[in-house]
Amino acid sequence: MPITNTVIQTIKKDNEMYLDWLNKIGIDVGPDSYLAGPFVSPPYPVWPRNHDNFHYPLGMRRLLSLGFAGIKKEALDNAQKFNGNEKEYLLLIAQVYSAVIEIVKKFSLAAQKLGLKEIHKTCVALTERAPQTFLEACQLYWFAVIFRIGTSTVGRTDQHLFHFYKNDVGRNILTCHEAKKIVDELLFRFEKRGSGVGDTLQNIMLSGQDADGNDQTNDISYIILESMIINKYIEPKINVRLHKNSTPRLLELVARLQLTGRGICTVFNDDFIIKGLKLCGRPEKIAYNYCNDGCSEIILDGCGETWFRYIDCVKAVEHVLFNGAENIPDKKKMQYYSSMQDSIDVGSPIRKGLSTGDFLKMESFDEFYEAYLKQIKYQIRVMLKDPYNSDAYPMRLFTAATMPDVLENATEPYRNPSCYHTYGLFIGSLGTAVNSLAAVKYLIYDKKNICREDLLSALRNNFQDYRVLQGLCKGAPKFGNDDDFVDKLAVDIAGKFALWVQEHKDRTGRPILPGLYNHLFNHTAYSVGATPDGREFGSLVGEHISPTPGTALKGPTAVINSVCKLNLSEQVFGSTLHLNLPLTVFKEIEHPESILISLVKVFCQKGGCVLNINILDKQKLLDAQKHPDRYKDLIVRVWGFSYYFVLLSKEMQDHVIARAQ
Repeated sequence: MPITNTVIQTIKKDNEMYLDWLNKIGIDVGPDSYLAGPFVSPPYPVWPRNHDNFHYPLGMRRLLSLGFAGIKKEALDNAQKFNGNEKEYLLLIAQVYSAVIEIVKKFSLAAQKLGLKEIHKTCVALTERAPQTFLEACQLYWFAVIFRIGTSTVGRTDQHLFHFYKNDVGRNILTCHEAKKIVDELLFRFEKRGSGVGDTLQNIMLSGQDADGNDQTNDISYIILESMIINKYIEPKINVRLHKNSTPRLLELVARLQLTGRGICTVFNDDFIIKGLKLCGRPEKIAYNYCNDGCSEIILDGCGETWFRYIDCVKAVEHVLFNGAENIPDKKKMQYYSSMQDSIDVGSPIRKGLSTGDFLKMESFDEFYEAYLKQIKYQIRVMLKDPYNSDAYPMRLFTAATMPDVLENATEPYRNPSCYHTYGLFIGSLGTAVNSLAAVKYLIYDKKNICREDLLSALRNNFQDYRVLQGLCKGAPKFGNDDDFVDKLAVDIAGKFALWVQEHKDRTGRPILPGLYNHLFNHTAYSVGATPDGREFGSLVGEHISPTPGTALKGPTAVINSVCKLNLSEQVFGSTLHLNLPLTVFKEIEHPESILISLVKVFCQKGGCVLNINILDKQKLLDAQKHPDRYKDLIVRVWGFSYYFVLLSKEMQDHVIARAQ
């Protein structure tokens, strides 16, 4: 599609800021380092989220194959084939990469002045050509991280770097020991760049299989996992693709990293995720190259950007009960997740629902459920009526140049059919929503233990003076206990949600992708009033596709069974289960990793999508809440990242503690 005048004018303005910003990067080289470059990028004058939300990786394979100089050359050469805006677009790319090369020259000169011959040699090479050695590839990798501006997801690091490692080892110019030292430094740089911030988006994906079913685990996969186990970093976040041919060594290292209790090793099930991507129109070669975004959403490595929105299926229950209105006793301000953040207003993405009729006149559960599905479909329609991007905010050129076909055809990535963007819609906290639906069905329509008038009155009063009724609601069937009565509702809602979402298309004509995920679960607790499952306003809701904390009472296998009844290959944007295990399970067990390996295998065999295992010590968490100075290094999983427990907001601490029950 032709590049518009709007794109060119916007890019020119952004380029001015970006080029000025590049010159503010600290020229940092050290005598005890393999790599040059500061740990952090300088602040950017304008928050760049409109041009780059940092949730998707650079096209690192393309960048490594061409290098900075190669991208500049291709942009200049191809510009001669075009006229008008397309020509100007490529010339602007060349301008950016010319400036990048000048910055790398400054690093080479700084290294030369300090007598750092290896760093000088590496940097000089990167000003002239693509990387040819493992060290050069790692150096370009770190420069690319710095030059992108903000912390961002990284992609399939072991696949990006392995052939450089293999070639060097094969030519006897690199040993495995030397490679480990370089990788250790690269990981340390990510750790320092994250600097305990928390939600940095710095995710890397390891392993997986190719289109022929061959395992892609390699020496770099193992080196990274072993380094993270030894060094106890929380950055970058580690994610691993598993499949039926994954090696025993890989499974063991995953389990050992999970046993550290930091929640940073999330597993992705190749066999069902790849199937789902192909069903959504992603070519086989593209589908096999998936990774994850800044959290655990499923995206495509180096193929395009991602954006997401979400709807609130718990709020939809409230909308049915109150005929499209809210039932919020009080407005709440709270922090996003950290005690160091400012409080913000909490609200549902869609506060007013449809008028689906008077609940008191709904004579059957089928009538009630039909109204609920109408609320869900309404939310989908409202959230997807506008496109995810526009020409007013084109992709920043440093990133855009690494995307498919941009240099060859002078096409802006957002409307480039060679780019496979993953625009998604989440439905959050499905487990809590189906608990409420199951309670209505069980208590009102099946058993007739309570009447509709009393339920509405109890909800309006947040269960005050309705403790007996609340007890009945809490005793109704709950998701996560392998109970078909409630699980079938989750299966049906998820299936309809996937179908309705994919009816909507992005600007390249491809379907929007559905997912069962909710990173704002802690806010949902205060944007929805009391619910029929016995939950009071402000009480916990489940994160992602996980059960509501404290309601899964039959152990981890029952949780997995409930979750895997859903067709999760349909939820191709990602459906994450946080499986919470008490530390006491592993005490006095000679090989505790065997428990985790078994759970992971069962999850994958049954059709799970994304699994994060959290090992929690409830007593330690409670003590840390009372005595934070004693537990400054206590790390827990939050949603798509891990963070220091004592720095979480009180509400988020309470949620994590509740998971440990």
